[in-house]
Amino acid sequence: MTGALALVAGAVLLAAGSLRLSAQMAPRSTASFVLGAYVIAWAQLVGVLWVLSLLGRVTRWALLAGLAAVCVAILIDRRGWSDVAARFRDGASALRRSLEDPLCAVLGVAVLVAFGYAVVLGLSTPQNDFDTIVDHLWRAAVWRENEAVGYPRCDCAPYVNAYPPHGEMGVLATTVLGGGDRYVALVQASAFVALAAGVTGVARGLGLSRREALLGALLVATLPVIALQASTAQNDLVVASFLVAAAALLLDTGRGAPWLAGGATALAVGTKVTAVFGIPILLVVAFLAASARRGQRLTGVLVGAAAGAYWYVVNWVEAGSWDAGFPYEEVEPGVAAAIARGLRSAVQLVELPGAAGRDRWLYLIAAAVLLVGLAIAYRRRSRTAALGSAAGAALIAALPVLTPDVRRYIDEAYVELWRAVGRDDLAVTVGRDITRSASNVTWYGPLGALLVVAGIALAVIAARRGIVPWLGALLTLAPVYWIAAMSAVLFYQDAAGRFLMAPMALAGATWGLVGRRRPVAWGLAGIAITALALAVLNDSKRPSGLPLLERPAPESYWATPRWRAVGSEVHVPELIRFVDERVADDARIALAITASDPGYVLLGPRLRRFDLLSAQASDAPGASWAFLSPLSRASGAPRLCGAWERSQEAPNGWAAYRRVRPRC
Repeated sequence: MTGALALVAGAVLLAAGSLRLSAQMAPRSTASFVLGAYVIAWAQLVGVLWVLSLLGRVTRWALLAGLAAVCVAILIDRRGWSDVAARFRDGASALRRSLEDPLCAVLGVAVLVAFGYAVVLGLSTPQNDFDTIVDHLWRAAVWRENEAVGYPRCDCAPYVNAYPPHGEMGVLATTVLGGGDRYVALVQASAFVALAAGVTGVARGLGLSRREALLGALLVATLPVIALQASTAQNDLVVASFLVAAAALLLDTGRGAPWLAGGATALAVGTKVTAVFGIPILLVVAFLAASARRGQRLTGVLVGAAAGAYWYVVNWVEAGSWDAGFPYEEVEPGVAAAIARGLRSAVQLVELPGAAGRDRWLYLIAAAVLLVGLAIAYRRRSRTAALGSAAGAALIAALPVLTPDVRRYIDEAYVELWRAVGRDDLAVTVGRDITRSASNVTWYGPLGALLVVAGIALAVIAARRGIVPWLGALLTLAPVYWIAAMSAVLFYQDAAGRFLMAPMALAGATWGLVGRRRPVAWGLAGIAITALALAVLNDSKRPSGLPLLERPAPESYWATPRWRAVGSEVHVPELIRFVDERVADDARIALAITASDPGYVLLGPRLRRFDLLSAQASDAPGASWAFLSPLSRASGAPRLCGAWERSQEAPNGWAAYRRVRPRC
């Protein structure tokens, strides 16, 4: 069975049982039904992988057999399939009616094109984010080699063991079933879809119409870092999808929704430590939603949070502390320092990713297109009204052109603030190139900054008029709370924007209200589509190579050889080239590496089997090549026996050995 067929078979087995069980648990809305199936599918996958890991049998056929057994157990009772079909019919009908709104249709096409681009990019090109290679993919590769999820004892990356495992378990499943790393980005791609469904579900739970709910979800889907991560094997979209799914299910009045919300909470806490910041938000939602089943909702969140925290118990047992050595930086104590971290993070929201140089003026071009298009569309109105509406929308769409100047003034104001209060130590510029687009450092673009501020006012007005409950207004404050919470306990990071996906999505659930002011909504749509296109096409790590206004265009990532595309990120391009050209895909290799070495890149796209060499090793039976990193040799590398011949080449300082005799 080929990798693609195995992956499809696994997906079908997960989907069949999950859809059936979600229908049986009877969440009321179509979005909640889909989210319930998503949560159940992940719970199945995590459960089966843990059972197989206890047996040391995480292999393709064992995983398929385990998923098949669970699917059969769920489907023994054949009742309810008519409910599944009816749900899909109702959902398709509602989506079709919502897309009759030209605003939703235009945004929907933009999001669909960007998502399609992300899927093809993820399937066709290698992952090249540093954290993805050194942490997420390496961890999954070690598990795959051991045929078990767990806490492997090795010096290759000890702190990687400390992170909650669910995100990498999804990546592991794609590598085991797919036979390589081609499909690893599908985990986050599916989370992208689930996140959009979650925003829709939250909006519907707050009482917004289907069109308003869809509009809010589409606006969230255009936010740069969310769109950029859909093609990566990172885990920020995954944890955000679980948290937003939990919120949507808490707002659903179906009988099984509270327990599905608890499952989503457990999955989130077991994916990333930042999910803990979401627990207070979920408790607020559980308490303020409809009075029916309030106790069940609160219990579901609390039990789910406790169950999902099991990995911190594992850390305590294995390493003597709950965090087991997360790579921390010192957090400066004091209220002023925490406020400074919060303000710096808030300033980071003002950015213009992908719009370096003359590409910034594409916003003006988009505004001009919008002006002409809306003037034609509104031609049946009076000329004054048509031109006024079109001009208003175009003016809003052109606002991002001012972003660099606004950001400069805000940076200066931040510095002057701390100088004025006598804290020169905190009066440092925020930094970061605001035009850089990348899945790890980009935040939410000009639309995010506008709607974080305007969305609060919009939701408060809507709540006062009885359009949405006050809970909707509270959710628009989720990004403010999240930044404050992070600033209180974590060190400042330029790249912390990706941790805010869940609160931004929850705030975005009310953004569909802008659809009631059509010129404003069209202007924001113009910003959204332009920002989305610039961020994706001008991704600094994976540029499309498409020439826009700024010239010359960077070399296309699509045409960049793997050794250079990946090697430039982890600083070993010649090593990757050496391995790709000299070592067969099915060869077994031996590695002497440290926690600072990117061992994953030596495995190749088909993930060669490997042995980790200790300092006392003299041979690696079964391996035909051995690679010793400069850092491992400096700290005491193994002395290989005479069965090995050292290559005269030392790519990027690594020692390469080829087996010349069967054994020592």
